[in-house]
Amino acid sequence: MASTAPANLGRLRKETREWLATHTLEDIRGIAADLENAGEDVGELVDAINELEILVNEDGSRARSKPRAHA
Repeated sequence: MASTAPANLGRLRKETREWLATHTLEDIRGIAADLENAGEDVGELVDAINELEILVNEDGSRARSKPRAHA
């Protein structure tokens, strides 16, 4: 599987990041489990899901720790 540049998650809204962290990752993990139960090799898929989860969580941590600028 070819590696691509990581998405710029810093530009996503907080709601989008939270949705991504819960629904999308849960859904993909469920699909991976179904594929594994069907006998498919899902090692690379699981690695990619874990990497995405780390990126989403790191971005959320950075967003929460940044002080807001006042206009």
